[in-house]
Amino acid sequence: MIRAIIFDLDDTLYEERDFFRGGFAAVAEELTRRRVARAEHAAAMLEYYHHAESRGGVFQKLAAELGFPPEWIPELVARFRAHEPRIQLASDAAAVLPRLRTRFRLGCVTDGWAEVQRRKISALGVSTYLDAMLVTDELGTEFWKPHARPFQECCRLLGVDPSATLVVGDNPERDIAGARNAGLRSVRIRRSGGYFANKEFTELMHQADFEVSDLHALDDLLAHL
Repeated sequence: MIRAIIFDLDDTLYEERDFFRGGFAAVAEELTRRRVARAEHAAAMLEYYHHAESRGGVFQKLAAELGFPPEWIPELVARFRAHEPRIQLASDAAAVLPRLRTRFRLGCVTDGWAEVQRRKISALGVSTYLDAMLVTDELGTEFWKPHARPFQECCRLLGVDPSATLVVGDNPERDIAGARNAGLRSVRIRRSGGYFANKEFTELMHQADFEVSDLHALDDLLAHL
């Protein structure tokens, strides 16, 4: 019997494009101040990010296009990470989390630089709905997903056994493989517009036990577990 659900954060409880849109707007503002870009370049950066096979290299591509020195890139990355996110819970998350909390223990395990993820958590107000919140970077970068430890630690904080816990996430290489490494069942969410929504993974470690297109579908799924 499922007693707890651990959620990923990015592209699971909110649409990550909104975070990147704000970060790239902050970078475009800085480049405009340096007289090498205009505000519309934020949209270009978002497209670079969303359609690239790898999410790295966005600022390198922009430097080549606009002709600014690559030496600026670390400062632009810092500007991106320091921006105050204007994000909100996805509508399905805002509806489903309060309902699930009446029946299950709820947690969240999220990767990314700790100060960035904590700003997202604050902006979303998601802690209101959770019994445990774990930022993997605070354990150490070596424990980022798909390492088993953050999932095991979240189960400990929730007071539940991994065998009675379900993981919901969008990233097969991190969320689903991490759940498998920790002995938890998993649900892959293919949120429309999400970075991984249309990407296929063939390795067994990346195969979720279930798939949904939005969090409302968890009600029916959980009723049959």
